[in-house]
Amino acid sequence: MKRLSSLMLVAIIILAACNSSQLSISELESVPSKVQDVINSGSTLQMITSGEKNTYIVFHSTEEVSVELEVTENILNIKFNTTNRGNTELKQYVYQLHRGNSEHDAINALVNEENAPFDGGMTIL
Repeated sequence: MKRLSSLMLVAIIILAACNSSQLSISELESVPSKVQDVINSGSTLQMITSGEKNTYIVFHSTEEVSVELEVTENILNIKFNTTNRGNTELKQYVYQLHRGNSEHDAINALVNEENAPFDGGMTIL
């Protein structure tokens, strides 16, 4: 009984940590099939949303990509920085945006400090 209680406590702590209230973005190693099914390989930049807090950003590039978040006033800026990797093969980068408790009036994407529109707007699952 004690062991079961300890196991349940550990599970609750892990779940609470995964449901963080902080704003962050992380690259996915494994893309959920429902997201992969709606990715448009012809789009350079795509936003896919599933529910209130599940937002995925897809970026296709032949260059190496890094990403960071910046909040200016009430606008969330997703800043993609690319560097030449000497390859012409198009690579798919999929990120999950964790909004936590933060709310923004707009989400803006920038590639190398230049505004970049989301192709086709937002896809809703």
